Amino acid sequence: MNLSRKIERPRPINEIVLERLRDDIVNGVLQLGEKISEQQLADAYEVTKAPIRAAYGRLQSEGLVEIRPQSGTYVFRPTHEALRSLCELRIALELEAARLSIQRAPLRLSQLVTENYAQMLVALSRDDSNTYQQLDTALHLIFFELADSPYLYETYRARVSSAFAALRNRFSQARPHNEFSIRQHQEIRDRVVAADLPGLQSILREHVEHTETYYEAFLASG
Repeated sequence: MNLSRKIERPRPINEIVLERLRDDIVNGVLQLGEKISEQQLADAYEVTKAPIRAAYGRLQSEGLVEIRPQSGTYVFRPTHEALRSLCELRIALELEAARLSIQRAPLRLSQLVTENYAQMLVALSRDDSNTYQQLDTALHLIFFELADSPYLYETYRARVSSAFAALRNRFSQARPHNEFSIRQHQEIRDRVVAADLPGLQSILREHVEHTETYYEAFLASG
């Protein structure tokens, strides 16, 4: 008798609600700066308020919601100062992740970045901006995954990745932006393949600085 198969346990409701609310913010279902209530979300997700409240606490730490005493909870909408600080943090983390990943896993890094870039080209050719945006987010996570530095990875995931994915999703529908973006990602791929760390760090810095400028214009127009 073979009894090796494990019983699949249902996922905790708190985890499901957290993932759903995060996705709704990142994917633009909820607008930047929109006020959201526990009851509103509990009704929409058909759950009690308790997992919504737990998700608020986690997403506040990720910078995706803002809890204002005596006012309510709002989807984040960064000020110019907050945006600048977020970009500065991303540059610091990502340049170090690039250094470590090239040092510790150069061949795997080259393989994954090359594959990701090829998939981005396909998504762009199909005008599939949602897939393109997801691949863009995944590309930058590759550096952190291969850096073999858990604290660096956790800090990026907790403080940077979701916020940038949410912002990126708002303007990735514009083809001119994606066409500029793909040229920069080609340069990132070329520098990775060449194991050119100074060149890679330079283009990554330029990439983030450009997106900061784009975000500024986007937020100002909203």
